[in-house]
Amino acid sequence: MSEKQILIADDDQDLLELLSMRCQQLGLAVVVADNAMDALSTADVCAPEIALLDVRMPGGNGISVSEMMATDERLSQTSVIVMTGDPNEKVQQRCQEMGAQLVKKDQQIWTRLEPMLKELIAQESTDDATPPTEPEGEESLLSMLQEWGWLDDATSSTAERDQDAGTPWVLAIDDDPDFSIGLQKRLLSVGVRLVRAYRGMDGYRSAFQQRPAAILLDYQMPDGNGEYILRRLKESSATDSVPVIVVTGMRDASLKRRMMAAGASEFLTKPVSWDQLKRALLQYTDLDLRSKIVPQELVGSS
Repeated sequence: MSEKQILIADDDQDLLELLSMRCQQLGLAVVVADNAMDALSTADVCAPEIALLDVRMPGGNGISVSEMMATDERLSQTSVIVMTGDPNEKVQQRCQEMGAQLVKKDQQIWTRLEPMLKELIAQESTDDATPPTEPEGEESLLSMLQEWGWLDDATSSTAERDQDAGTPWVLAIDDDPDFSIGLQKRLLSVGVRLVRAYRGMDGYRSAFQQRPAAILLDYQMPDGNGEYILRRLKESSATDSVPVIVVTGMRDASLKRRMMAAGASEFLTKPVSWDQLKRALLQYTDLDLRSKIVPQELVGSS
């Protein structure tokens, strides 16, 4: 079962960071926004199980965001907690009408908020979409991968390994297992590890754990399309300088222009050959992509 996701929307950055940390300690996956429009767009993309919304934010307020979410079939199932420094009668009434919980913003906010969140976490779990599984018979993919120029060396049978701090790695945010299999094998043949995320926001969070050499980003995938994920990556100082190579099956000139304008280093259309991807990685990273003996810690026992 995947962890539940919470959207925290507040323009008080100190409080936002504190609540994010506390919610992560409860086992929640956190996404944040600091204004009403970003809160609504993030909710639309992520469909979080829980939303923690400040009443007063730039561009609107948390109650309006909550009301708009309630009109959406997907978001109407989100449990909403409204935060305010002034829990007056009108605010209480609107929260009651929406079925939202209300918590006062002050120095004791977490004391009141924590039991609310624990109760929501303990409620019946929302079934998460199961990540695509790789085919049991990889041989069925060989002819396609060979045609695309991915499989032609002895290292192609090696499985994905645990991350090693000294090994260069590339993050692939892509829900296409066929593409990931070939990519994993090719990168491993040059001593580069592949970390895979099948969902948009999972990939976004992975980029913060340790800086990847590059990010390969699909456009159409669950939990955040590529355009939204790219914007989030480029807005953060932790990931804004990581080269992002868009790899998508969409042949759309306007999409390419938008992604490049948003900060993508390259835009490639599937099916992508290894030579195409290798050229892009060599251009935008310091990776040494010459064939080499694969480090033993990556290979393990076959």
